[in-house]
Amino acid sequence: MENTLASKNTQIALKAVFVFLIAIFLFSCNSESGKLDINIDDISIKPVHIKRYGQALFNIDKEHLKSELGKLQKEFPAFIGDDLVDTIKLMKVSNFINDPLLIDAAKECNKKFPDLSFLEDELTEAFKHLKYYFPDFEPPEVYSYISGFDHEYPIIYDGRMMLIALDMYLGPDYPPYEKLGVPMYRIQKFGKEFIVRDCVDQIAHTMMGNREHGRNILDLMVLQGKYLYFLDAILPNTSERIKIKYSKPQQEWAKKNETNLWAFIIENEVLYSTDKNVEKKLLLDAPFTSYFGNESPPRLGEWVGWKIVKRFMQNNPTVTLEDLLKDEDSQGILQKSRYKPEK
Repeated sequence: MENTLASKNTQIALKAVFVFLIAIFLFSCNSESGKLDINIDDISIKPVHIKRYGQALFNIDKEHLKSELGKLQKEFPAFIGDDLVDTIKLMKVSNFINDPLLIDAAKECNKKFPDLSFLEDELTEAFKHLKYYFPDFEPPEVYSYISGFDHEYPIIYDGRMMLIALDMYLGPDYPPYEKLGVPMYRIQKFGKEFIVRDCVDQIAHTMMGNREHGRNILDLMVLQGKYLYFLDAILPNTSERIKIKYSKPQQEWAKKNETNLWAFIIENEVLYSTDKNVEKKLLLDAPFTSYFGNESPPRLGEWVGWKIVKRFMQNNPTVTLEDLLKDEDSQGILQKSRYKPEK
């Protein structure tokens, strides 16, 4: 009897180990390919419809501004509001839609984006993934608009609404960007291929809140790694290069030099530094990472943080995406990741 029970217990234990190893293997395969495969066929949400405020605003009859804005008020209350008797507000709107630079931007948006069905489909797919991982997630109302070249905030998201500044995604060859003094390394990221990536990134930042104050380099690397892993989960068919906003040569450099980069971080005892200058060089956007020369990509601390988080999730398959976002023990994440770059 005792031998029978022991045999059954052994079989159960072996079965549990087998299932665990299979889970690790499957996760590892998906992780190595950069793709997290889940089934969202049963996730039902209303298809995204983008309301084009920018297009509507720049098509109004400017001679009858007040009455024309009144016609748009119901569809675009977030932009127009209730007060159409404020003379100063009307004057600002008039100046905005009569600005030659913005008129040209509006025309270019219509030319570059004659319809937004591709964007609606991609956002619908992303929102389904969000609903899968976060059942309480409610897709926002989505609007496009002309921001006046607000390159600091091309996407605005508050949990209920999402605003997409189409004038910030006209492509790196659009001349006004450089004329406005925007650095070229930032202009390279103003293509339409980054729109959905930026939308999901903004959702990630809103969900996680501001956790950057008073933290060391490891904390900040892992935090940035979480944001990027969030993109892995929600945008499984998007390339790594788009997610981290690297050019192909920059991505290849990061892959080729990952071992040297990690060795530099360890040998120079960077992980637990709170030096703002170190943070700036490793984590803030720039043309390159100054520690490694002009050919290197920027934000290499972010790249390493991403690899650490990926390895952590690969080696801990029972940890959910929500668990990851809540876990603020960056040291524990590093240890449990068993991260070591391949030579």
